[in-house]
Amino acid sequence: MDPFPYLSPLVVDASSPLLQVGIPNKEGWHHVAVSEKQALEGLFAAAEEALKKHTQPSSEIDAIFFCEGPGSTLGLRIACAFTRTMQWNNRPTPQLYKYNALDMAYVMSGQKVSIQAPFRRGYRFVRQGEQSIGQKEIFTEEEALKKFPESMHLPDPRKLNSSIPEKQIITYNLASNCRGLIDLLRVSQPCEIATPYSPRPAEFKKWKRPANTNR
Repeated sequence: MDPFPYLSPLVVDASSPLLQVGIPNKEGWHHVAVSEKQALEGLFAAAEEALKKHTQPSSEIDAIFFCEGPGSTLGLRIACAFTRTMQWNNRPTPQLYKYNALDMAYVMSGQKVSIQAPFRRGYRFVRQGEQSIGQKEIFTEEEALKKFPESMHLPDPRKLNSSIPEKQIITYNLASNCRGLIDLLRVSQPCEIATPYSPRPAEFKKWKRPANTNR
């Protein structure tokens, strides 16, 4: 079986502060469009640019590689909606793959180190292992930074933690740090529908009615 069976694959990645939509080839890229705009506006414009540069209509897309996160919840949801629309509009339906930004960052780093990314306020993801798809756990921010000081880090879109040395922050750039399909297929898994990476459901504090001091 051909390890690179797709002629017009599309990559949709809204996990980082920069939206990235690209057309990969076996060991590189035909084009990667990047946008600093919000996902609702920037994602569709980046996809249009990437497809125009490739001179292929969207109907020719035969595979979609979707980054499930972690990242901005809103950005990931919009990327999901965009990916589903691309699936539904194409016949035959493109093969869908998902990959995790933590695994992609491990490949980009070129080092055998743990990878961290911000989760909710006060918590961080930590990816460990030398496999292409590593083990991922959630730690408190204090524990993650103390227990894994050698980690490389995904950029924080909220820019809340300034204690991480700049040399330990990964430049999450597909065009320069990902070798197209050869890297994408290493970290990706087939899936049926695009959904955001959410290993732990959101927790909400229950509202309590204030005690009536007049009684």
